[in-house]
Amino acid sequence: MSELDVLRKDIDRLDKEIAELLLARFAVVKEIGEVKKRENIPVTNTGREAVVIAQVRSCALDDAEKDALESVFRTVIAEAKKLEA
Repeated sequence: MSELDVLRKDIDRLDKEIAELLLARFAVVKEIGEVKKRENIPVTNTGREAVVIAQVRSCALDDAEKDALESVFRTVIAEAKKLEA
């Protein structure tokens, strides 16, 4: 197996882990949606979204990684809001 094949196998494993974590996150999001409906709380909470973005940006080592994580999590948040509604 070539070095590239080994690295791609690592990516495949990581992608599966990411997908499983996102599915677990979505399950919690659905529960949050139920609570928000029951308590008549709006789906969108820009303050909370800003906290999430700041937390994930703090995980990165450089600006390019920070921007990449922010972009990914803005998409995750947008999809989560669809599941909450």
